[in-house]
Amino acid sequence: MEEDRTRAATGLSRSGQEVPVPGGGVPSAHALSGEEVLRLLGSDPERGLSEEEAERRRERFGPNVLSREASVPWWRVLLRQFRGGMVFLLAGAAGISIAMGDLLDAGAIGAVVLVNGLIGFATEYRAERSLQALKKMTSPTARVVREGVAKVVDAADLVPGDLLVLEAGDIPGADARILQASRLAAGEASLTGESVPVEKHADPLPEETDLGDRRNCLFAGTSLVRGTARALVFATGAATEMGRIGGLLTRLDKGRTPLEERLERFSRFLVWLVLGVGGAVVVLGSLQGRPLLEMLETGIALAVAAVPEGLPFVATMTLAVGVRQMARRRALVRNLAAVETLGSTTVVCSDKTGTITENRMTLRVLLPAVPGEEGELWRVAALCNNGALGRDGDIGDPMETALLRAARDAGVDPEGLRSAEPRLDEEPFDSSTMRMVTFHAAGVAIKGAPERLLEELRYVRTPEGRSPLDEPAREGWRKRVAALAAQGMRTLAFASGEDREGAALLGVAGILDPPRPEVRGAVAACGEAGIRVILVTGDHLLTARAVAEETGILREGLRGITGREFGALPEDRVAEAAKGLAVLARVAPEHKVRLVQALREAGEVVAMTGDGVNDAPALKAADVGVAMGITGTEVSKEAGDVVLKDDRFATIVDAVEEGRRIFDNIRKAILFLLCCNLSEVFTVFLGLAANLPTLLTPLQILWVNLATDVVPALTLALDPAEPGVMRRPPRAREEDLLPRPLRWRILVQGLLLTLGVLGAYGACLVLRPGDYRGASEVAFFTLVTAQLCFVLNLRRESFLRDPRQLTSNPLLLGGIVATLLVQVAAAHVPLLQEVLDIAPLSPSQWGFVAAGALLPTALCQVRKLLSRDHTSPI
Repeated sequence: MEEDRTRAATGLSRSGQEVPVPGGGVPSAHALSGEEVLRLLGSDPERGLSEEEAERRRERFGPNVLSREASVPWWRVLLRQFRGGMVFLLAGAAGISIAMGDLLDAGAIGAVVLVNGLIGFATEYRAERSLQALKKMTSPTARVVREGVAKVVDAADLVPGDLLVLEAGDIPGADARILQASRLAAGEASLTGESVPVEKHADPLPEETDLGDRRNCLFAGTSLVRGTARALVFATGAATEMGRIGGLLTRLDKGRTPLEERLERFSRFLVWLVLGVGGAVVVLGSLQGRPLLEMLETGIALAVAAVPEGLPFVATMTLAVGVRQMARRRALVRNLAAVETLGSTTVVCSDKTGTITENRMTLRVLLPAVPGEEGELWRVAALCNNGALGRDGDIGDPMETALLRAARDAGVDPEGLRSAEPRLDEEPFDSSTMRMVTFHAAGVAIKGAPERLLEELRYVRTPEGRSPLDEPAREGWRKRVAALAAQGMRTLAFASGEDREGAALLGVAGILDPPRPEVRGAVAACGEAGIRVILVTGDHLLTARAVAEETGILREGLRGITGREFGALPEDRVAEAAKGLAVLARVAPEHKVRLVQALREAGEVVAMTGDGVNDAPALKAADVGVAMGITGTEVSKEAGDVVLKDDRFATIVDAVEEGRRIFDNIRKAILFLLCCNLSEVFTVFLGLAANLPTLLTPLQILWVNLATDVVPALTLALDPAEPGVMRRPPRAREEDLLPRPLRWRILVQGLLLTLGVLGAYGACLVLRPGDYRGASEVAFFTLVTAQLCFVLNLRRESFLRDPRQLTSNPLLLGGIVATLLVQVAAAHVPLLQEVLDIAPLSPSQWGFVAAGALLPTALCQVRKLLSRDHTSPI
């Protein structure tokens, strides 16, 4: 064992040859004594390393910087955006349009593809920025002892074996084993999720100690909040805990979002649809004896017409509108696809501190020795305290400031007490004594760990003064403390007296970072929406379970385990275990990533929240990473897809609702475009089958696709959420944009629109036999008007039952009216009259148009009125 450790520290292979070991490192340095680590790393506790030895190790281990993978050329990132079924389908449609001389159609399709590609290109550099932000968290300089002299060096020059000299405010430039410590505490929330400063010491720990409990180590990227230390660097660069997280970030690839997967499957469906349309036209025309070349051109034209070329643009704009709406609800979206992904979420893995809880330690329980007489206890809490309350924020240890706030709320003036009873001397809190003592003219004030004070104190406060603290009384207090700890609280005991020997126990306080008031309701809303919440935290299991029970996350049938237990599970049991989890505590970054990947492999759509460096890999691995905007590190914000401006869990629920609204609206737009495009195809196809003159010219089809389809589809993006949107179960990951039942309804609706057009065409011929040109004009206007009316059908509820459905989206109504006016105006513009082969209609012709256009909408609304099925928008 020791031989292997020496090799790891020195970079020697088993053959004795030197090998490059990036960052070096001593495995399990926390389990060794300071002397053992010094011996393994060949360093002197007083003189440190020599400059020559430091240079040799720098050449052997490399610089103390995070590893950086070779950058992908910008042009390759750009090309990656132009792949996928939908892009290839649109590119093919554009190429065919160019070959047939429809340059305007080809240009419009090309513009849509280009805009979407540029948006994807702009968002793909976030991974690189995540790593850059991680690098900025390490200290630029470090104070080391070399050859017996303390000096400041560039942190990149640190090597294993360097002796660090640290004090409050310093950021360790590498992972280091503490050799000496005085009142030392470090803030490690960004790395481990621990919400309060961690007391540090120099004693060895068991080898199986979790990262968050390694109190004899300091880690790169964390900070010292108080005290001083001498520590020995045992890992640099990629070998540090921060470097390990950086390695995870560079290796992870979350893959496609659910929306991208659905669009890919949808594009394959469109390919078969287009081939079917084109082939049917060619076969039918050939059977009728029409020229093959003419039929090929017609078939290709109709196939291109069947492609909803405006869909990518409409989908992108719908997502962009959703981004603005989410910003109003305090969620900033950094990745367009994440807007819809939130709506598909089936599991939310939530961080605890600052998201579920307030990130503010609060006194929850006070157990005075004499009930009703808390005055002396508040006095000690204020005097034996180094914290301070300020207008711009509290200063000091979170537990101490929690005591000061509670004392102030109880009517005590902490600053007034301190002025009246100035501190004469102090024994600061130390990890070995586990207590703090302040000396005043009237005696001593003591606070500390209950288990230690209960061993040392000889008296307990009584109404008469004090009485001996015998063993039965001690055992009673231990049970009270254990009950508070079982609820996840941190405990402190208080005592006072003329001197330490005569001090009497005053009582015990339970302190907790409380859940946010709105979280329980938000968790209940998630449950109603079919979304499971898992609490994932670096805190202790008892604390995490208590918070999860109070907020409703931990319910019957679910359980809580530690990251160590989860990490020990065999691969074939991980997914099953993840299904029954409500709490995962004391986690390392790898545990979070493993949980996310297991859930995704099980078919879940996972949203992961976090604010620390340790959360960044899981944020990147999740379907949608949600970073905290207030407490979040830059690393987590760069790795996340969404940033919450207020850090509230309830905002995630709001964002899920917005995501569901957006998906519904994208689906509505797809339904609208497909039904309308199919109505054009069916109109021409059935006219061809009936051996009629051409009902719609290619330019008329182009006009409908570009001028009248897109505006209504875009205004659908502003449709409000459907009633009960958060009472529906989330969509399955494998669910298509258009499930099979919906595809049949698209065909039916397309045929209904076609029947309206053909009905108006036939009625016109009955009134004016032989006027095929006038009938074609009526058919053209009927098709446009029918499509504009049809957009009102894209709601789950009939407006005949709920008239508010008509007015819920004023912009949609405005778009319909504006498009109809443009259509009418086109018939009076000479240029458009010639291009579109149309003329102004007579009143009787407008009557045919109105009847044919309203018929499909009326039938659809009656069906919705009579049907009990309100799950489909058409």
